[in-house]
Amino acid sequence: MILDLSFDIEPELYRRAVTQPIAAVRPKRFPMWLRNSVGAVGFVLTLFAANMAFFSAETLPVMLAGGGIGASIVLAVWLRQHRALVGIHGTYNETSGPQTMHIDQYGIIAARPNIESQIKWPFVQDVRCIDGATLIELPTARLIVPDAALPDDITQGEFAAQLQKWKAG
Repeated sequence: MILDLSFDIEPELYRRAVTQPIAAVRPKRFPMWLRNSVGAVGFVLTLFAANMAFFSAETLPVMLAGGGIGASIVLAVWLRQHRALVGIHGTYNETSGPQTMHIDQYGIIAARPNIESQIKWPFVQDVRCIDGATLIELPTARLIVPDAALPDDITQGEFAAQLQKWKAG
């Protein structure tokens, strides 16, 4: 079987597909707010312990203020870099428009405006079905194939099963 698909991805389907948890990533054990709180308390306790070990108790307010300023600078630099990377990813994802995929036993050739990728089956990590689409998960990205793009005689389940068969080799 060889499939040549052409489609557009609706923004709502795209949003749903990219917010699905990645199958290979285990969920975090503790919520982020708890991890961040423990880190903040640990940071202050480390400053306190270092101050008590190396300096007199009178320098504690200065050391805590310096630690707070230093942490704020690190956070500000990280936030600036994070926003820049989000902007780059946003520009990459603005290449919406007609997409094509050629899928066969050798791999996938996926193309959209300004981008063409050739993917061999060993690079594919997982194939999953969500409501309205099939997700082909790669280590670096996720390909979305809307159900509406499939030929009339192929169901989502049959499509995913065929991809899993090719992936298995």
